Amino acid sequence: MRIFGNQTKPLNPVVMPNTYGRFFNFNSSHSLNSPRSGFLHFNFMTKRLLALIAVSFLLATTSCVPTKKMIYLQAEEGQNTEIFKYDRQEYKLQENDILDVQIRSMNPEINALFSPGAAMNQNMQAGVQSGGDLYYMTGYSVNEEGAIELPFVGKINVQGQTLEEAKASVTAEVSKMFKSFHLQVKLGGIRYSALGEFRSPGKKVILQNQATIFEAIAASGDLTQVANRNEVRLIRQYPDGTKIHTINLLDQSIISSPYYFIQPNDVLYAEPLPQKSWGVGITGAQTLSTIVSTLSTSLALTLSIISLTR
Repeated sequence: MRIFGNQTKPLNPVVMPNTYGRFFNFNSSHSLNSPRSGFLHFNFMTKRLLALIAVSFLLATTSCVPTKKMIYLQAEEGQNTEIFKYDRQEYKLQENDILDVQIRSMNPEINALFSPGAAMNQNMQAGVQSGGDLYYMTGYSVNEEGAIELPFVGKINVQGQTLEEAKASVTAEVSKMFKSFHLQVKLGGIRYSALGEFRSPGKKVILQNQATIFEAIAASGDLTQVANRNEVRLIRQYPDGTKIHTINLLDQSIISSPYYFIQPNDVLYAEPLPQKSWGVGITGAQTLSTIVSTLSTSLALTLSIISLTR
């Protein structure tokens, strides 16, 4: 009560907003310090905590990547798992391919014509040790005209030919200059690119005449746990253009497909699974750690709010 002269005037009740957006009168029986208000606040925060636990449980059951999505070459029921026949397509040379052409003879002069000098050998070894490509330095690239150019022999057209056909073309031209010689023609490695969910993405070279897609994946450090193994994109060049193929690494039938063996200039692209963008965790341990941390923080915050309102 405030006194003005001989009169008294009642004090207007103080009105303040509470946590829920309502207004409580301090003179009423429902003040913030009342037992009923504390119970309502505790009940509200308990419901929020239970909702958070339910959401965390849902994330725990859906965010982990199932083992079935990570195992290669799974067999369907009744599928023959003993013998697989290859659908191997003989590769035809294209522009930018590199051929390793070796010409040897009993004549030392002929060998000297087609062999790099000592200084060149040292430079090549230094280049390879620093991460360079051996056959890029010693091989013969197929140019825009579809030909390779051999020293003292000239240009030889090989585009669109298999390795055996290219060897026959080179033999025909070299025979015009020498009678007795040994010729070897092979691919200067298989160059491909690995993009997306690889542990070691980038441009790779496998120094073999042929390589499977799993050898290419191994050379790239394998796929990550969140890679979508049943929808890997294979971008392949053909004489008439480029095509994109979708392959399933989880199915054994890939061994019998024409995409089991990679070809020069192939591009492998592995897309991520949706779990990567959720940010909860990939493995069960990671998910559990994230959920426990979130619940601990939420519980501590809830208890702090409850203690402040009492």
